[in-house]
Amino acid sequence: MVCQRCRGLLVCETFDDLGIETVSLYTATRCINCGYIEDAVVRANRFRRSETTRGVPRRRGMVKKEMPC
Repeated sequence: MVCQRCRGLLVCETFDDLGIETVSLYTATRCINCGYIEDAVVRANRFRRSETTRGVPRRRGMVKKEMPC
C-alpha cells in the first residue's frame, strides 16, 4: 500500500484507544515515512466528503482586496 501524502510505505498496525476506559483495540494503516495514520473512520469521511463536494471548485490562496485611494 502507498501513502497518499508522501507515497511512502503503509503498514497495518493495531492501536489502543486511550480515551475509553475499557480495552478498545483497532487496526489502522501507518506510513513508515511520514507517520500518517489512516483508519476506517478517516476512509469513510474521505469517501463521504468526496461525494458531497464533487464538482465544487476550491479557491486556493488569499483573495487580494483592493484598497480605495
